[in-house]
Amino acid sequence: MKNLKQQIEELNENLAIQLPTEVLEVFGKSIQDLKAQGIEGSSIGTGERFPDFSLPNTIDETVELKKLLKNRKVIVAFLQVSPNRTFKHTPYHYAMKKVN
Repeated sequence: MKNLKQQIEELNENLAIQLPTEVLEVFGKSIQDLKAQGIEGSSIGTGERFPDFSLPNTIDETVELKKLLKNRKVIVAFLQVSPNRTFKHTPYHYAMKKVN
């Protein structure tokens, strides 16, 4: 079974094949801009504890990190949704309803 790092590398490779060059260039520029701002120095490192937080999930329920960590490992992902599209009508939303 592949570990998380291998799975992420595979995902990135697949995205590179599927996404237009312009999109990959924008991603690359965004990453370089963040690095230039020194974000790596102020980011949480491997093995460091993530600060607790609570946020609404895709079905407007409050989710607390500390409660999630009691039962399982957690991957934190923030998604940007177009202002013209409601997140609640995306396939991701429906998938999360099944997981939650």
